[in-house]
Amino acid sequence: MRYVSIENVTEGMYLAKPIYNSQGSILLGKNFQLTNIYLKKLKELGFVGLYIEDEISKDVFIEDVVSDQLRMDTVTKLERIVEDTGNFEELTPFLSGIIDNIIENKDVLLQINKLFSYHNYTYIHCVNVGILSICMGVRLDYNREKLLKLGMAGILHDIGKNQIPLEILDKPGKLTEEEFDLIKMHPVYGYTMLKGSIELSSITKIGILQHHERCDGSGYPKGLRNEEISDFGKIIAIADTYDALTSDRSYRPAYTPWEAYEYLIGDGGVHYDFTMLTIFSKCIAVFPVGTCVELSDGTKAIVLENNPDNPLRPVLRNLENNTVMDLKNIKKHHALCIAHIVE
Repeated sequence: MRYVSIENVTEGMYLAKPIYNSQGSILLGKNFQLTNIYLKKLKELGFVGLYIEDEISKDVFIEDVVSDQLRMDTVTKLERIVEDTGNFEELTPFLSGIIDNIIENKDVLLQINKLFSYHNYTYIHCVNVGILSICMGVRLDYNREKLLKLGMAGILHDIGKNQIPLEILDKPGKLTEEEFDLIKMHPVYGYTMLKGSIELSSITKIGILQHHERCDGSGYPKGLRNEEISDFGKIIAIADTYDALTSDRSYRPAYTPWEAYEYLIGDGGVHYDFTMLTIFSKCIAVFPVGTCVELSDGTKAIVLENNPDNPLRPVLRNLENNTVMDLKNIKKHHALCIAHIVE
C-alpha cells in the first residue's frame, strides 16, 4: 500500500484502507475501486490523499501508531463534549487508550493520517495535535499522569475557536487586521472557558493558553520568550503547526510531511524550541512508508521502513531492480540522498 495525494489518484485505483465521513462511519471500504465520480466527491469533502493498493506497493505494510477507530471515536466524543455535555473528564479513557497505543508502538513513527472528511476539521485537527503531543511526551519519558495532562492540553488547544465566527475561520482569502486580531484571541478564549474547571490541571490550561507563543517573542497572546513558555506550550506549538501545514485548507494546499518538517526545522531556535524539535523529529515519518521518491542519482524507490534516528534516511526498495537500499548505512550510501517525492 502507498499514500497518494488526491490530485494524483486516478480512476480504477483500489483503496488500501477505508476512509471515514465526519461522523466516524466508513464512507468507502478497503478494496473499493475508485471512479471519477467518487474522486470528485472526495475532493469536495476535503480529502487530501488516499492509501491505494497497486503493483508498486504490494509488499509495503503500514503500521498505525493509533488505530483509525480509536482516533475517530475520540473525534466524535470531543465534538459531543464541546457541543453538548461540557464534561471534559469524559475524554480521559480515550486519551488513556491513545497513550496505550503509542507506548505499545513506541518504535513506529506517525504516518500520514488524513483519511477523514474535513467538514469537521477543527475536531480532527485537535485530536491529531493531541496524539502528536503525547508521542513527544512519551519520547520525553513523561509518566502516565503527565501524558494525560499533555494529551488533554493538545486535544483542547483550539477550543477557544468555538467563539470565533466560521466565516472568519474558513475565510479563503487574506484576513483583515481586525479578523486576525480576533483569531489571535482564541488561546485566551479557550483558557478563560476552562479556567474554572477543577477536572483540568493548571499545566494543561497553561499549555492551551501558550500554544501560539514563539521562542523569539513574536507569538501571542503575551509575546513570551524561550524559558517563559511552558514545555506544554512548546510541544503543542510544534504539533499544532505540523498538523495544520499537512492539512488542506481553503487558502492553500497541504504540505507534504517533508515540506512541513523542513519548515519547522528551519525555524528551530527562532519560533520553535530546538530541543522539542529534536524530539518531534523522532515521532513523525518525514517520508512515510509507501512514499515513492527519487534519489540524488535519479533512482526511483519506495519507502519500506522509517529511521527514527535519522528521518531523512529511510529503508527503500529500488523500483527498477527491486533491491533493498538502507540509507541508514552511511558507509554504503554516503553519496545518496532523497531529492524529491514522486507519485
